Amino acid sequence: MLELPVPFPLFPPLGLLKDHAEAEAPLNREVRQRLEEFPEHLNAMETWRTGILFLMEQTRRPEFQERHYKVLCPIIESMMHWSWLTRDKTLYDWESSDGRAFMHFIMRPPFYWVTSPGCSRYSRKARLNFEDKPLDPDWRPIIRKTLADDDPGLSSKHHRDWFISRGRDYFTFTGAFTSTGSLGISSATAHAFSTQENPFRDISRGDFQARTQTSRAVFTSEQLRELLAIGESLTNYSAKWERVLFVFAAAIHSDIPMRALAATQTIKPVFSYFKAKTTQASASTLTQPTTNFANLYLASQKMLASGPGQFETPLYPGRRCVLATEFQRYFRRYAQYRHLCDPSLNPNSFLIPLGNGADTYGYGSLIEVFNEFTAAILQKLRAKIGWVRMHWIETGKLAPSASLTFLELRHSAKRAGLIPKAIVARDGGSDANTWPDIGVRQSMSTRQWFQSH
Repeated sequence: MLELPVPFPLFPPLGLLKDHAEAEAPLNREVRQRLEEFPEHLNAMETWRTGILFLMEQTRRPEFQERHYKVLCPIIESMMHWSWLTRDKTLYDWESSDGRAFMHFIMRPPFYWVTSPGCSRYSRKARLNFEDKPLDPDWRPIIRKTLADDDPGLSSKHHRDWFISRGRDYFTFTGAFTSTGSLGISSATAHAFSTQENPFRDISRGDFQARTQTSRAVFTSEQLRELLAIGESLTNYSAKWERVLFVFAAAIHSDIPMRALAATQTIKPVFSYFKAKTTQASASTLTQPTTNFANLYLASQKMLASGPGQFETPLYPGRRCVLATEFQRYFRRYAQYRHLCDPSLNPNSFLIPLGNGADTYGYGSLIEVFNEFTAAILQKLRAKIGWVRMHWIETGKLAPSASLTFLELRHSAKRAGLIPKAIVARDGGSDANTWPDIGVRQSMSTRQWFQSH
């Protein structure tokens, strides 16, 4: 069976980009070896070098963040791999026809270019040095969260627009090459790029059909309260929904991202992520890991009356999610339920544990159980008599195939003014000792962290 040419990651994590800008070849051994295997006429190593320089240029923009880097890298990697594997030519030989052919390819990519969320670029083994880390074999440059809508093979409008704009930016950058100097690029390559016309210059968004995306439903505050009431009714008859009702209430009465309530490989949310409304109260309660949970949340009438006021997680450094007053009732209900199930509960206990309590819900499993809960809510809503549900017709949620998502609830709650805005520290995320999805590493520099992990 003929093995299909599968793209592989070319660029490093953002924290190692500066180190690569000073190197002539990738620091990772496997990436370097794979690039050296390409035919000489593709000039893969120098083309990779132009990508590193372009990424460095983009990071100097004031508004540039890590999330921009995660979107930008796969776009440049897709152009390079398509040029080498499909077109058998280097990027500086591209003409306008190549730019259009690439966009047609990327708007309906083959299955072996696509993956689902959750894949890593490199091995997650923490003890390996970066240069020795193997590449994740499941990584692909294009991520599809779902294969739904009217045409699952077709890319979305955002996907199309990103590739056009970033592709144009890349060739604008390489077209400005005038000398080699410290760029580490040969004069012949720099000259070829500088004399090239931008292949994306005449490409417009309207030239490429994109997948139609379903518009997100917006609920009124009355409808949100009705959904919550149905959810509470279901939970009163079945305790298995207690955990999900808590997440459901968080979607409407807080600014906590759903991902922050789920576990990653290194972060498992615990109750101590909820902080008291005042610094004094927080210091006297949540910082005591040995305090019995019953004494902390149930026996303390003052705490029951006020409840936590904010939520903090190392997954989003510097961000404090403020909780609406209405959320306190659902927090207390959930706390009481958890204490009845496990009297030894404490602030270091998992926030949303799995059935046996030995582990906690990951993002994917949390979405699955959340979808089951919302499906039950919509079923109850559809069962109501006609005149009671008249005000739901325009939302489209009465259709048997309709679904209800966390983002729809959050978006509607924000529109209705039910959610306080999250507080972001001015230096949030800039501390070199704080790592998203890793936790807090005290007294460790950026370089030390990457050498260790």
